[in-house]
Amino acid sequence: MAHIVFVIICFLIDEILTVIFPNSYLINDLLFIPNLGFCAMVLTIRKFSFLDSCLFAFGCGMIYDFCFANTFLLYAIIYTVIACLLQLWSKHMTETLIESLVLCIVTIFVKDLLIYCYMNFQRITSMSLMLWAERYELMTLLANAILVMVIVFLIRIKDDYLEMKALRIRKGEKVEWFRLKSKE
Repeated sequence: MAHIVFVIICFLIDEILTVIFPNSYLINDLLFIPNLGFCAMVLTIRKFSFLDSCLFAFGCGMIYDFCFANTFLLYAIIYTVIACLLQLWSKHMTETLIESLVLCIVTIFVKDLLIYCYMNFQRITSMSLMLWAERYELMTLLANAILVMVIVFLIRIKDDYLEMKALRIRKGEKVEWFRLKSKE
């Protein structure tokens, strides 16, 4: 439950940042799209099993589709594909800050590239790949690199809190077990 609440809070912070830094979709302007919720989801599902990570990513994508993007299943499918790729990548990674930062930036790029390919396939955009990378993706990746560091530290704080909570529960169970054992 704590994972879901944390990711939803990060999605809400995304929306606040979108209001603070409004976007212009003109070709001459650089575009910044915050991806804190997506990065929180990516860093959270790294530790899940394959099925749990796909279901969690699909749920986050549905929330993003219906509440923020006003699309139907686009982000749910893309987030699920990212979760599948993430399970392959996570086997070869550790928990360092640099690797978490690179993982988030790469997954943001892959997500945005999949969205660009979908938009290009559906003829929603006729923008070239180089123009998209220069105008829309560059600023998004650079600004999110700074924000991802904050998310990595918040994820570590959340994981430490959940670990301490589980440890307290286990200690309580151990005490109860000794009480039951001593009554025999």
